[in-house]
Amino acid sequence: MAAGARDDAHLLGEWARLLFGTLHAAGVTDIFISPGSRSTPFTWQALKTPGLNCHAIIDERCAAFAALGFVRATGRPAAILCTSGTAPAHYFPAIVEAALAFLPLLVITADRPFELQHSGAPQSIDQVKLYGDHVRRYFELGLPDAAQSGLIGLSRAVTHAVAISQGPLPGPVHLNVRARKPLEPLPATGDEQTALSTRVSALLAVPLTRHVLAQTSPAPEVMREIARALAPAHAGAIVLGPLSPKHKALARPLAHLATALGFPILAEAASQMRFELCEHPLACPAFPWLLASAPFRRSYAPDMLLCLGGVPTCSGFEPWAQEFGASRYLLSEHEGADPLGTARMIAYGDLAASLDLLQREIESINRPPRAQQRAFATSLVEGGRLCQRLIRREMASEPALAEGTAVACIAEALPTGTQWVLGNSLPIRDVDAYVFSNCNVVILSQRGANGIDGLVSGAVGSALGTQAPTLLLLGDVSLLHDIGGLALARVVHTPLVVAVLDNDGGRIFDQLPVHGLYAADAALAAFWRTPPRCSLEHAALLFDLHYSSPATEAELSAATREALRTNSATLLHVRVGPGSAHNVRERVLSGFASSFRNLNE
Repeated sequence: MAAGARDDAHLLGEWARLLFGTLHAAGVTDIFISPGSRSTPFTWQALKTPGLNCHAIIDERCAAFAALGFVRATGRPAAILCTSGTAPAHYFPAIVEAALAFLPLLVITADRPFELQHSGAPQSIDQVKLYGDHVRRYFELGLPDAAQSGLIGLSRAVTHAVAISQGPLPGPVHLNVRARKPLEPLPATGDEQTALSTRVSALLAVPLTRHVLAQTSPAPEVMREIARALAPAHAGAIVLGPLSPKHKALARPLAHLATALGFPILAEAASQMRFELCEHPLACPAFPWLLASAPFRRSYAPDMLLCLGGVPTCSGFEPWAQEFGASRYLLSEHEGADPLGTARMIAYGDLAASLDLLQREIESINRPPRAQQRAFATSLVEGGRLCQRLIRREMASEPALAEGTAVACIAEALPTGTQWVLGNSLPIRDVDAYVFSNCNVVILSQRGANGIDGLVSGAVGSALGTQAPTLLLLGDVSLLHDIGGLALARVVHTPLVVAVLDNDGGRIFDQLPVHGLYAADAALAAFWRTPPRCSLEHAALLFDLHYSSPATEAELSAATREALRTNSATLLHVRVGPGSAHNVRERVLSGFASSFRNLNE
């Protein structure tokens, strides 16, 4: 190899060493790497960086969602690394999710040198600002530069990128780094190369610039205004949408606030507080059933709503909030979830600090809840209890294992501290519809863009990040959409359960108006339900996973408990009545409508 080429290879290796050493020093402990040639020098140095955990994942889409699962569970930033060309395009769905879910993700894409752009060179695409506005910032790191200013600039850029990913608006940050052949790093052999290595080592020994994010709280006068609006409510409620695991600690202050205001608590599982608050006298965990009833919505229209978290999964919430002109006050740490565009106020700031201020302002007003407010809360709580009785009756009448019965059975089998990952589409709604008892678990959900992409991969990343027992509940279509995620599950050496609700396709569409168009035509229905009808036992064999297919409630309970005691991955195949969720829903809502009419006659 010519001397110039040896110098270039050494410089590239030292550039990569500085990049990943700085990345780790800035707080990134884990990186999810997909194979490739152009990324060789970066993969090599990532592997050589002390303290940086490297995870090898073939598929870039799986790698990106695994990284998101890690971030969602741990609250720490993670990085992903791939080669040039179409490889970084596979990251796109996860980057969209990271942006909308405010998850800190460092996206490192290897690239060809500038002279190979727009030249027809293999695996060369325009990667400049590839992800557009879906990332918080784009950093073009360019080609290696041996100048001291270039080395310092690289360290500063990486440090800045990690800081931006964490706030004030957390999300993905893209670093595009170029490499010219030869790609394989070489050790120092001459004085200049040795001097370069010494300078890089010296930079890595210097403490990084600290980026300190201030915790913001709304001004006391803002909380005073909200308190004065909430206190005189006649029909107020607290609504809790999707929140991160750290917000589970808000359950206690919210319980006190609900008591002081007399507001019923409408908490989704994804809020982290549904189960913590389910025994509160003002808890109404069956609220999705109430809001699915148009007569009930009309009879018990709210005048005041205090909302925390993302947009509620419950489809009945928006018409209930919008049709009757309720005043809505939103507390948010990032962007307020207000697709209706009718919120009276969105107060930004740390939620714990906001609730503390709000509680103090409510106490200073010293006004007990109005009689109308107490009656409103009682009606919601009692209506929810009636729904629960109807649900138990109707699930018991199903000829096969009902979907709701299966979900409730799995919930009861979860040990304390389990990470319960809820898949989108029907599973997350099933938990809100059928699980009412206290589960001491952490809920992880993908409610940024609400897609079914990467659910298995994300659960694997969460399990790797915390080492806690993890159970993913998802549908058969979602499993097929991320079947490659099962390959990742083999690397998990703690309990990981992929519980598949096999209801013969995407049955959420049976609960939407489109069901009326295809109900009588199976050929048409296939375009919405897309039933996989695959042998999942073969999938488990292919990826060397444990497999269980319980047929009864007792078998399901035993299989779930056993899988969560096994330090490896299990594919739990739960066949349920294909139309059971739709059938039970229709009968419960019909029974509730009849009972509601009788109560009001």
